[in-house]
Amino acid sequence: MVANKAFIYKAVPHGWPVPGQDLAVETSEFDLDAAPPKGGVTTKNFYAAFDPSQRGRMRDPKIWSYSPAMEVGKPVLSVSVIGKVLKSDNSNFKEGSIIMLPYGTESYSAIPESDLKSAVLLDPPKGLPLTAYLGALGMTGMTAYGSLMEIGQPKKGETIWVSGAAGAVGQM
Repeated sequence: MVANKAFIYKAVPHGWPVPGQDLAVETSEFDLDAAPPKGGVTTKNFYAAFDPSQRGRMRDPKIWSYSPAMEVGKPVLSVSVIGKVLKSDNSNFKEGSIIMLPYGTESYSAIPESDLKSAVLLDPPKGLPLTAYLGALGMTGMTAYGSLMEIGQPKKGETIWVSGAAGAVGQM
């Protein structure tokens, strides 16, 4: 057994989240000797992205939105968690590989097969830090690039103005 530190969503906040009341860091035990879930993997997580969109998921699940609400009592959902596969029961994700997926913010995870559908294998070139996949090479960077190139379709001689006030994507 190892300590599994997690950032837990405790309650739906009313206004600013209150530390210890709405969000808290808690530690539980994690069995590294246990087999991974059927078709799933066990990971040691290194990094988790925190994004303004997470606040919108901190709501009553009865309130509809484009993304599901977080579950009270579970780790805070991150749009990008990067971890190393320690054990695998899935041929797409070998032991030792580095993956990124939307998941809970905790030190270790037992990830079922159904949650691996959005997982991406990472194989960064030498010298590129894994944290680059949380920004410029992650969701915000790829959204900025795709929006600029596919929607904006810039042409030589044009001037483009992007405001950092547009948020994380605008800053990328």
